[in-house]
Amino acid sequence: MGDCCSAQPASRQTIAILIVRLRLFDTDNTAASIALSRTLAKDNFLVRCRSFPMRAALTTHVVVAENVLLDGRLALFHKRQRWLAVADLHFGYELSQRAAGNLFPLWGMQTIEARLFELLGDYNPAQLVLLGDLVHDAAGATAFFSLVARLQRHCEIILIAGNHDRQTKLASGRAGPAGGHQTSNIKNSDVDLVGSWRSDGFCFHHGDCALELPDCIQVIGHHHPAGAVRDGAGLRLKLPALVQRRNCWIMPAFSPWAAGTNRFDDGESRVWLCSPQRILHLD
Repeated sequence: MGDCCSAQPASRQTIAILIVRLRLFDTDNTAASIALSRTLAKDNFLVRCRSFPMRAALTTHVVVAENVLLDGRLALFHKRQRWLAVADLHFGYELSQRAAGNLFPLWGMQTIEARLFELLGDYNPAQLVLLGDLVHDAAGATAFFSLVARLQRHCEIILIAGNHDRQTKLASGRAGPAGGHQTSNIKNSDVDLVGSWRSDGFCFHHGDCALELPDCIQVIGHHHPAGAVRDGAGLRLKLPALVQRRNCWIMPAFSPWAAGTNRFDDGESRVWLCSPQRILHLD
């Protein structure tokens, strides 16, 4: 212990030992060296993740219920009923920020549209269900309905009103989540918003108002669930999540600007962390 804390210069013998130890990793075989470093990083990540605990699915989609797929691009798809659902687009968020004087890049709307059309091409759904908070505020309304017109060429679009949509008068009337049709106030939109939508055992609504629906699974948004993983060396990665409770599934926010909240790991819910390359299941 005294030698370790000493300010005396290290002896030549000590320096030689250190050099020998370092050279154990100095190999001419570059591929082997890379494989070794990847293995060490992978093991370190898994050791840390086991404390959660967690299982990694080496796929971009997993089955989370009978006939229901979770896609790592933040969507649910029912293979038999053929609906595709996403939540909380907050379309036009960057337009809202720019209108407030904040310099934001305009890539948010572009990536939302690109991912939606990728999903439509991959799953060819009968309905695309957009689970509320369609826009962030009125700044993005015109651009959003232009997007809807393009989406309607591929399938039926179900637009569910969220709290942002009602607050910005995207939807007219005062119908709550269980209400009927709410006509858009935006000129030339020619679409209807609904408070909820049902499909054989499922009820879709935004989730900002609680509903008692014991006879079906509620699929909601609004809460922007997320979770974090750490590698044990200081790296922290936050990912959007699907949270499954007994009769309520909370979908991740589709907006790339949504930070998310990780207060849903209550020990009773099934939590799925989503990325385009892999889905992680918190046990």
